[in-house]
Amino acid sequence: MKRSRQALRVAVLTYVGLLIGLPLFFVFQQTFAHGWSALGQALNEPQMDAAIVLSIKVALLAVPLNVIFGVGTSLWIVRHPSRFTAVLDRLIDIPLAISPIIVGLVLMLAYGQNGWFGKTFAAWGWSIMFSYPGIVIASIFVSLPLVSRQVIPLLREVGTHAEETAATLGAGPVRIFFTITLRSITWATAYGVTLTLARVIGEYGAVLVVSGNIALVTQTLTLNIGANFDNFSNFQGFVGASVLALTSIIILSMLSIARHRERKRHEYLA
Repeated sequence: MKRSRQALRVAVLTYVGLLIGLPLFFVFQQTFAHGWSALGQALNEPQMDAAIVLSIKVALLAVPLNVIFGVGTSLWIVRHPSRFTAVLDRLIDIPLAISPIIVGLVLMLAYGQNGWFGKTFAAWGWSIMFSYPGIVIASIFVSLPLVSRQVIPLLREVGTHAEETAATLGAGPVRIFFTITLRSITWATAYGVTLTLARVIGEYGAVLVVSGNIALVTQTLTLNIGANFDNFSNFQGFVGASVLALTSIIILSMLSIARHRERKRHEYLA
């Protein structure tokens, strides 16, 4: 039994190492292969700097909007079940089932200059596609279900007993939400935020279609990485990939450390 467990651990670690660890090692190895001076020059390249700034701007708007939508939708689906919410529960998974390229094409049909809604926005002087708003919409669409899929199962598990008790004691809906509901779904929401952020900053297909991939204007970091490899600027591409990978690793590490400390605190209080 002990040997089988050890063999299973070795198999899992080998699989993860070959699938994730080895490619990451190769990316970082290529990034530092030319020394710190070359790395500094690559990080100060204008197109990469503009791409990083744009990615941050997109994340600062797309992630909070998806968190608000995800938590609100989850509460509605779980606390007010109906035929409509059952349909909604299935519809919010659509972005996970559709290819990002198809998402970009659909958004072009809807918000392009000659699209269903694009003509109206164009008449008002607003350009949605090939601009910051289009990138944000695409990023929101592809990451739409990630918060809900973390929060809904937990809401169903914790139930409504604590909320109903607080209501009988005179607490209002807002106070119940912030003191009970939100605290019970804190870590589920945090994981959803992490997944959403990773998807937003790492999205390529949908953003490629709606942005036009214009350097210094609508080129996010992922598009900048792809453009560098297409133009045989491999070192620049590896640097961008390292920045993206390191950002995700740091975010996940911070979340894991915070979760570990929270568990230790609960064990100490218990």
